[in-house]
Amino acid sequence: MIIKSQMTIVVLPGLDGTGTLYQHLAQQLAPDYELQVIAYPLDQLWGYSELLDYIRPQLPQSPYLLLAESFSGPLGIILAAEKPHYLKALVLCCTFGRNPLPAIKGLASAVDKLPWNELVHHWTALWLQGRYASPQLSALMGNALMMVPEQVIKHRAKQTLQVDVLTEFATLTLPLMYLQARQDRLIWAFNAKTLKKLQPGMQLVRLDAPHFLLQAVPEQAAWQLQLFIEEHLVSAQPPQSVQIA
Repeated sequence: MIIKSQMTIVVLPGLDGTGTLYQHLAQQLAPDYELQVIAYPLDQLWGYSELLDYIRPQLPQSPYLLLAESFSGPLGIILAAEKPHYLKALVLCCTFGRNPLPAIKGLASAVDKLPWNELVHHWTALWLQGRYASPQLSALMGNALMMVPEQVIKHRAKQTLQVDVLTEFATLTLPLMYLQARQDRLIWAFNAKTLKKLQPGMQLVRLDAPHFLLQAVPEQAAWQLQLFIEEHLVSAQPPQSVQIA
């Protein structure tokens, strides 16, 4: 078993990719677990393949858990299927293994025509938060979206409509957990059900939260992560030495 202080939680962020949305989660996990957020470049029109090449060199050379949120779910699945030596578990959050909106699979080109400006950022953030909306959370989301160029956001959005990593997901043998938001207006429940069918042993945790689960209920998210890690991966104390006479 791994000791708590030896375990890092590596976060692969959502569509914005800025990595600026996890301060409260990090505070809730400290001091037991360190959070390493891998932010994505703001100026590159990269798909999943290029992002994988970017992520791999940044993964720890010590035991870690991979937490893949929303857009990054397929990245987490592919990396786990590659079986990196130090990866001990995969947690998926409000995400998918293939196109989460199959009804618009053939309309990827329509994404380019969607309006994208500060007003749209504001109302999109409010809609995704639903009844969990707050000025602080709205500002956090809006600032993250404003950091990313329109063409980068839209390019990433189109990637989600074309991805399918269910074959890779079915091969995974490490501990798995899925954090599902009961009030998720973007990634509907069938996405988690699809993954659960392929991996019946995956722990499915449903929390009363919006799509931005890690930001809206960081205390609950941190608690579930801690329970999962302590059940499957770590011991609270280092083993005592045994004296042999």
